[in-house]
Amino acid sequence: MTLPITSLTGMLALSEEASETQETINPVLPVGFEIFWSAVFFFTLLALMRYVLLPPIQQGREERAARLSAGRDSVSDSDSELAQILAAHKEQIAVAEAEGAAIIDAARAEADGQRAQAVGAVEEEITKLRSNAQAEIDVARSTALAGAKGSVSQLAVGAATKVLGRSVDLASNQSVIDSYLNSGS
Repeated sequence: MTLPITSLTGMLALSEEASETQETINPVLPVGFEIFWSAVFFFTLLALMRYVLLPPIQQGREERAARLSAGRDSVSDSDSELAQILAAHKEQIAVAEAEGAAIIDAARAEADGQRAQAVGAVEEEITKLRSNAQAEIDVARSTALAGAKGSVSQLAVGAATKVLGRSVDLASNQSVIDSYLNSGS
């Protein structure tokens, strides 16, 4: 939008006439009564802050600091008590472990003694069984040899008769056959 130049010059002339008729007021510079009331309100607010509003805030901060300090002291006391309890607990555990190790060692020693007794009893029983079995074997062998002596003697005499080509007497050669059979057993 373009305004003609004449209208702009007219407006400029009107603004100059208005400024000449009014006094110039500077809004930044205060007037005397404004300075007075500003000072009254400033010092009233300062006194209100200093003596009424600030003390409860400072008291609250001091109480909070005291609670924090008490809490820190309580925590340090709790930490020291915890350390003492932990040390006592570790000591009890060490004592219990030592007692447990002693009980286990005693049980092992007792078990080894019982095992040695049991092994000794079993070995003794095995020795008895072996000697009884050997005695039975010896009896069976002597019984078998005694039973077989007659037939072996007959067989030996028969074989000698065939080999020599003459008749061999059993009664006269029985001592030779018996000595041979006894030496072989």
